[in-house]
Amino acid sequence: DHLFRERVASQYQISARNKSMLKLFMLSHWLVTGALLLLLLPFSPFPPFPLAGNDLYLAYAWLASLPFTLLALNACNRSKAGQMGGFRLATILLGILPCVATIGLNVPVVMSYFSGGVEKGEGDVNAMPDLVMWQGHPAGLITSGLSLLSLLVHLGEVKVAGTLIAAWQPRHAKKRS
Repeated sequence: DHLFRERVASQYQISARNKSMLKLFMLSHWLVTGALLLLLLPFSPFPPFPLAGNDLYLAYAWLASLPFTLLALNACNRSKAGQMGGFRLATILLGILPCVATIGLNVPVVMSYFSGGVEKGEGDVNAMPDLVMWQGHPAGLITSGLSLLSLLVHLGEVKVAGTLIAAWQPRHAKKRS
């Protein structure tokens, strides 16, 4: 009986620590969402951000990952491994993949900017004729930076969600048998 209590106590500690860590990652997720919405909304205090084509579709796909954070909060409150698995899958499909695709699409702009092909003020039109600038910086650089930050948050969410699923799984598996 004592060994069982010790095992349950260690699982509880893992669960409690990772639940709070996941909540911090989800807060970061919502803060990054606020930054993206400031860029996307037409009535923001900034000039309109030039998103078009694939970048716009990927931004909307990324925004579709938001409702799943509510699923994760519900899973945390009830220690439901199945719901946490759904959150993890949705984060990979709707969070990580659009971020990686956005970064991949903007690699030429970022590489050109950091290699000196684009000046910080006006932009070197000869280096990349289709370069879109916003507030003196390439829009692709800003989008890639935001996507990189989002990618780090999503990777943390997926790792912590996996740890929580592993901590909750043995308890639920024993109830079934």
